[in-house]
Amino acid sequence: MKKRNAQDERIVAQRRKINSEAYGILMLALLCSMLVQQFLLNAPFQQYAGELICFFGVFLYVIIRHLTLGIDLYGEGKRSKTFLFINSIVTGTVVTVINGVLNYMQYAEKYKADGLGPFIAVLGVTFISAAAAAFVVLSGLHYLNNKKQAKIQKELDAKEQNE
Repeated sequence: MKKRNAQDERIVAQRRKINSEAYGILMLALLCSMLVQQFLLNAPFQQYAGELICFFGVFLYVIIRHLTLGIDLYGEGKRSKTFLFINSIVTGTVVTVINGVLNYMQYAEKYKADGLGPFIAVLGVTFISAAAAAFVVLSGLHYLNNKKQAKIQKELDAKEQNE
């Protein structure tokens, strides 16, 4: 029989919190590294492909694990609805800012000659498209999450009635 060391729940919780924070910092560092290499250093895709694969691979893994286990991704009730809306707006804004800065850096002379009207129109379309796409994806994840939670609740109710 293996000897198990009894650990205080507070220590275990703190270790998990530290690991979660380290995961967040690492993901942010990967994202910043990709953005710097792509936009500031104009590096070829092959140079930051590893970081891109790791970033999206881990991101998808975390989402899939949450969905398969039925862990609530968004919170409960009204909070989940505001989460969808706010994250869609934030995603649209971030995509628009990055796209706007890159386009202006590349085509500044054309925008100066033609005026900023087309530039602002493109930014508006980019924002609406990115926010709508983010909302659709997040809504799909929300639907799958609710479906899994309902299935788990149904199984728990069935077990409770059998006892």
